Amino acid sequence: MTQHNNAEHARTNEVIDCYFIEGVHYHKQDLLRARMRFASDATGQVSADSHSANLDAVVESLCSYQFTSADSNSCTSALELHDNQREPYYTFQFVGVLIVHDYVFYVFPKCVQPNYYIDDTSFITPSKESRDFMRLTIAVCEHYRTRTASGTDDTSFSTRSSSNNTNTAELYRALLADYVHNGAYRSRTRIWAYNGNGEIDWGRTLNQVSPYFTAQGAPLYADYWTRDRAVDEEALVRRIQLAWVAYAAQQFESAELLEDVLGFPHTLCSVSQETPTDIGTSHFLRAALIRARNREFSTRNRSLINMLLLLVDSDEQQRLNSQHAITHLGTAPFHTVWEGICRALFSNTDLGVMREQSKPKWHMDETIGGTDIETAAEHNQLIPDVVYTVTDPAGTVIIDAKYYMPEIASGKITGQPGTYDVVKEYFYQLIADIVPHDNGPVVANTFMFPARYSIGNTTLESACVIQGSVRFDALGHYELRHRDDGASDSKRRFLPIICARLNPLSAFQAYADSNASKNFDRDRILNELIQYSEN
Repeated sequence: MTQHNNAEHARTNEVIDCYFIEGVHYHKQDLLRARMRFASDATGQVSADSHSANLDAVVESLCSYQFTSADSNSCTSALELHDNQREPYYTFQFVGVLIVHDYVFYVFPKCVQPNYYIDDTSFITPSKESRDFMRLTIAVCEHYRTRTASGTDDTSFSTRSSSNNTNTAELYRALLADYVHNGAYRSRTRIWAYNGNGEIDWGRTLNQVSPYFTAQGAPLYADYWTRDRAVDEEALVRRIQLAWVAYAAQQFESAELLEDVLGFPHTLCSVSQETPTDIGTSHFLRAALIRARNREFSTRNRSLINMLLLLVDSDEQQRLNSQHAITHLGTAPFHTVWEGICRALFSNTDLGVMREQSKPKWHMDETIGGTDIETAAEHNQLIPDVVYTVTDPAGTVIIDAKYYMPEIASGKITGQPGTYDVVKEYFYQLIADIVPHDNGPVVANTFMFPARYSIGNTTLESACVIQGSVRFDALGHYELRHRDDGASDSKRRFLPIICARLNPLSAFQAYADSNASKNFDRDRILNELIQYSEN
């Protein structure tokens, strides 16, 4: 992205044709539609200059931009090439916003209904409503990242790329958030000067300055210490901060991210008329910031200075000016976020017992030494995402979050989970029903999918809709035996696995906003699942 001194001009003249959807097949020329292009005239007609020569480098950068799990060796690329087809195509494996030079890729979750088609290829129409939903999506990703960092979830993700060591978009956003919440830099650092112009520090003067004495024996201080704030240094740091705040805001504004997606006011674009290079060289700015940091004791101020140091560092500057450096707002893969959403909205039961009981125990006879060995596997336990204990009727609801979009087309069901997932779900009920615990029998077993969401739809839709179920007919007649007491065995059957669709809008809002979570009717959803299982 390039700097625009007049952010309002950039907003009204730069055009993005359309937004993208995770998992949809796109050809290389489709990706050109993410480029910020200047209109050719006042009518808004877009210039035909597509800079296709740069597209190959942009695509290569996206394909090499990877997200890796902290507890796994697997990686997810932001963009994946499928070249084993007659006509190669690309799919986004990322959800959020990707910025590559003058390309801005809005990538929506695959549950969002496309509303714009070009040659049968699916897109999202740029609009304030779509950017508002992207804002919510990024907030969900940020909330998930916060939860994983605190250890409340099992996985966390970091970005790995040889050409992109710092996520500039996140750095810009943090800088703007700091300014909005804390204002311009103000230092509480005090400095002392010998015979300065500030207020006299009499304590320091009496301790360190030898007085002259009058004939009457009264002390006379010809020299003294004065106390003042480091005004000059403070003013310089503040200039650097405001210049970077304005610059970052202008970058987001030109991409239509500032207000609609990030929620920052447009006024941030004009907090300074200077650019960082107007103030001085990167070497000069870095030296000034280090001097200020060495005298700072305020946690906020030191954090701010550290952010500014990242931005003014010569190596960082070189990377920021690199033509194909990538920054992002969002995450990949998004299925982990969906699992986190379902856990947060429905889980109320500790999975410790199921986790221990789902570990296979290996027993090996030692024929040489005569000692048998028995051990439980420590990894790859089969446990569901959510176990919720209900009191009426007393029992357990199993929910497994599935980031799939089953569809009915030409009389067939496509896009559903595989047989392995169905078998696992039966195993979850088996473990939950036969393991001794106080939660009661399984009363509902559920796949929780995201529902299709149409951006701009103002119709009040149900938070959760039951679409059907899946079962193994043979296992449906198989009786589970569980000894409730010392006298008799109780008998239960495997339940059909419910296929439910959770409204993404209500789920996202309840997950990211504590106020919205109060309006999320979890109990009603659970009751509907139980009633469906009973019938």
